[in-house]
Amino acid sequence: MIGVILRVVGVLVCVGLWWWLSSVGHQKGGREGMLYIVASFGALLTGASLLARPLAGLLGEWASTLFMPGDRHSGPQPMYSIPEGRLSANDYAGAIEAYAELAGAHPTEIVPHLRMMEIYLRVYQDADSARRIQAAALQSIKGKRNRERFATAAKLIMAEAEGA
Repeated sequence: MIGVILRVVGVLVCVGLWWWLSSVGHQKGGREGMLYIVASFGALLTGASLLARPLAGLLGEWASTLFMPGDRHSGPQPMYSIPEGRLSANDYAGAIEAYAELAGAHPTEIVPHLRMMEIYLRVYQDADSARRIQAAALQSIKGKRNRERFATAAKLIMAEAEGA
Protein backbone atom coordinates (compact mmCIF):
# COMPACT_ATOMS: atom_id res chain seq x y z
CA MET A 1 0.00 0.00 0.00
CA ILE A 2 2.84 2.36 0.86
CA GLY A 3 4.45 1.54 -2.49
CA VAL A 4 1.28 2.57 -4.32
CA ILE A 5 1.08 5.83 -2.36
CA LEU A 6 4.74 6.59 -3.10
CA ARG A 7 4.21 5.89 -6.83
CA VAL A 8 1.15 8.17 -6.95
CA VAL A 9 3.00 10.96 -5.13
CA GLY A 10 6.00 10.48 -7.42
CA VAL A 11 3.83 10.66 -10.53
CA LEU A 12 2.09 13.79 -9.24
CA VAL A 13 5.46 15.43 -8.51
CA CYS A 14 6.73 14.50 -11.98
CA VAL A 15 3.59 15.85 -13.66
CA GLY A 16 3.83 19.08 -11.66
CA LEU A 17 7.51 19.41 -12.54
CA TRP A 18 6.70 18.75 -16.21
CA TRP A 19 4.01 21.45 -16.21
CA TRP A 20 6.22 23.98 -14.41
CA LEU A 21 9.32 23.37 -16.59
CA SER A 22 7.34 23.50 -19.83
CA SER A 23 5.55 26.72 -18.84
CA VAL A 24 8.86 28.36 -17.87
CA GLY A 25 10.34 27.16 -21.16
CA HIS A 26 7.49 28.69 -23.15
CA GLN A 27 7.80 31.99 -21.27
CA LYS A 28 11.55 32.27 -21.79
CA GLY A 29 11.47 31.17 -25.42
CA GLY A 30 14.50 30.68 -27.63
CA ARG A 31 17.43 28.43 -26.76
CA GLU A 32 17.13 28.94 -23.02
CA GLY A 33 13.47 28.02 -23.10
CA MET A 34 14.20 24.94 -25.19
CA LEU A 35 16.39 23.54 -22.38
CA TYR A 36 13.47 23.84 -19.94
CA ILE A 37 11.13 22.14 -22.39
CA VAL A 38 13.56 19.24 -22.93
CA ALA A 39 13.98 18.92 -19.14
CA SER A 40 10.20 18.89 -18.76
CA PHE A 41 9.97 15.84 -21.01
CA GLY A 42 12.61 14.18 -18.84
CA ALA A 43 10.32 14.69 -15.84
CA LEU A 44 7.42 13.28 -17.84
CA LEU A 45 9.44 10.18 -18.76
CA THR A 46 10.43 9.72 -15.12
CA GLY A 47 6.75 9.78 -14.13
CA ALA A 48 5.94 7.31 -16.90
CA SER A 49 8.65 4.94 -15.65
CA LEU A 50 7.01 5.00 -12.21
CA LEU A 51 3.76 3.82 -13.79
CA ALA A 52 5.35 1.32 -16.17
CA ARG A 53 5.64 -1.63 -13.78
CA PRO A 54 2.09 -1.61 -12.39
CA LEU A 55 0.59 -0.99 -15.83
CA ALA A 56 2.67 -3.78 -17.35
CA GLY A 57 1.41 -6.10 -14.61
CA LEU A 58 -2.23 -5.22 -15.24
CA LEU A 59 -1.92 -5.48 -19.01
CA GLY A 60 0.06 -8.72 -18.67
CA GLU A 61 -2.63 -10.33 -16.53
CA TRP A 62 -5.31 -9.26 -19.00
CA ALA A 63 -3.32 -10.51 -21.99
CA SER A 64 -2.61 -13.85 -20.30
CA THR A 65 -6.35 -14.58 -20.17
CA LEU A 66 -6.37 -14.51 -23.96
CA PHE A 67 -4.08 -17.54 -24.14
CA MET A 68 -4.49 -19.35 -20.82
CA PRO A 69 -7.79 -20.78 -19.60
CA GLY A 70 -9.29 -19.34 -16.46
CA ASP A 71 -10.57 -21.10 -13.35
CA ARG A 72 -13.78 -21.97 -15.14
CA HIS A 73 -11.88 -24.33 -17.46
CA SER A 74 -9.52 -25.86 -14.90
CA GLY A 75 -11.99 -28.41 -13.56
CA PRO A 76 -14.12 -31.06 -15.21
CA GLN A 77 -16.87 -29.71 -17.44
CA PRO A 78 -20.51 -30.75 -17.02
CA MET A 79 -21.56 -33.73 -19.15
CA TYR A 80 -24.94 -32.85 -20.60
CA SER A 81 -24.97 -35.78 -23.02
CA ILE A 82 -26.35 -38.26 -20.46
CA PRO A 83 -29.45 -36.30 -19.40
CA GLU A 84 -30.04 -35.03 -22.95
CA GLY A 85 -29.85 -38.60 -24.26
CA ARG A 86 -32.37 -39.77 -21.68
CA LEU A 87 -34.60 -36.83 -22.54
CA SER A 88 -34.54 -37.66 -26.25
CA ALA A 89 -35.37 -41.30 -25.38
CA ASN A 90 -38.43 -40.04 -23.44
CA ASP A 91 -36.96 -41.29 -20.14
CA TYR A 92 -38.05 -38.18 -18.28
CA ALA A 93 -37.51 -39.55 -14.78
CA GLY A 94 -33.98 -40.62 -15.73
CA ALA A 95 -33.31 -37.22 -17.30
CA ILE A 96 -34.45 -35.43 -14.14
CA GLU A 97 -32.23 -37.72 -12.06
CA ALA A 98 -29.22 -37.09 -14.32
CA TYR A 99 -29.83 -33.31 -14.28
CA ALA A 100 -30.05 -33.42 -10.48
CA GLU A 101 -26.67 -35.20 -10.34
CA LEU A 102 -25.22 -32.60 -12.70
CA ALA A 103 -26.59 -29.76 -10.58
CA GLY A 104 -25.05 -31.28 -7.45
CA ALA A 105 -21.66 -31.84 -9.09
CA HIS A 106 -21.52 -28.37 -10.70
CA PRO A 107 -23.05 -25.81 -8.31
CA THR A 108 -22.36 -22.84 -10.59
CA GLU A 109 -24.37 -24.29 -13.48
CA ILE A 110 -27.91 -23.04 -13.95
CA VAL A 111 -28.92 -25.12 -16.98
CA PRO A 112 -29.67 -28.39 -15.12
CA HIS A 113 -32.15 -26.63 -12.85
CA LEU A 114 -33.83 -24.90 -15.78
CA ARG A 115 -34.11 -28.13 -17.75
CA MET A 116 -35.68 -29.93 -14.76
CA MET A 117 -38.21 -27.11 -14.45
CA GLU A 118 -39.00 -27.40 -18.16
CA ILE A 119 -39.56 -31.16 -17.89
CA TYR A 120 -41.92 -30.74 -14.95
CA LEU A 121 -43.85 -27.99 -16.73
CA ARG A 122 -43.96 -29.28 -20.31
CA VAL A 123 -44.10 -33.04 -19.81
CA TYR A 124 -45.75 -33.53 -16.42
CA GLN A 125 -47.68 -30.18 -16.31
CA ASP A 126 -46.67 -29.95 -12.65
CA ALA A 127 -46.08 -26.29 -11.78
CA ASP A 128 -45.69 -27.03 -8.05
CA SER A 129 -42.71 -29.33 -8.63
CA ALA A 130 -41.20 -26.72 -10.96
CA ARG A 131 -41.56 -24.11 -8.22
CA ARG A 132 -39.88 -26.46 -5.72
CA ILE A 133 -36.98 -26.95 -8.16
CA GLN A 134 -36.77 -23.17 -8.58
CA ALA A 135 -36.68 -22.54 -4.80
CA ALA A 136 -34.08 -25.28 -4.22
CA ALA A 137 -31.95 -23.98 -7.08
CA LEU A 138 -31.90 -20.45 -5.67
CA GLN A 139 -30.47 -21.92 -2.45
CA SER A 140 -27.91 -24.23 -4.05
CA ILE A 141 -26.52 -22.25 -7.01
CA LYS A 142 -23.14 -20.70 -6.18
CA GLY A 143 -22.36 -17.12 -7.16
CA LYS A 144 -24.57 -14.06 -6.99
CA ARG A 145 -24.45 -13.46 -10.74
CA ASN A 146 -25.38 -17.08 -11.47
CA ARG A 147 -28.34 -16.85 -9.09
CA GLU A 148 -29.51 -13.64 -10.78
CA ARG A 149 -29.24 -15.23 -14.22
CA PHE A 150 -31.15 -18.27 -12.99
CA ALA A 151 -33.88 -16.15 -11.40
CA THR A 152 -34.40 -14.27 -14.65
CA ALA A 153 -34.55 -17.43 -16.77
CA ALA A 154 -36.79 -19.20 -14.25
CA LYS A 155 -39.26 -16.29 -14.33
CA LEU A 156 -39.50 -16.67 -18.09
CA ILE A 157 -40.10 -20.39 -17.86
CA MET A 158 -42.75 -19.98 -15.13
CA ALA A 159 -44.43 -17.16 -17.09
CA GLU A 160 -44.61 -19.45 -20.12
CA ALA A 161 -46.28 -22.12 -17.99
CA GLU A 162 -48.77 -19.69 -16.49
CA GLY A 163 -49.60 -18.27 -19.93
CA ALA A 164 -50.30 -21.69 -21.42
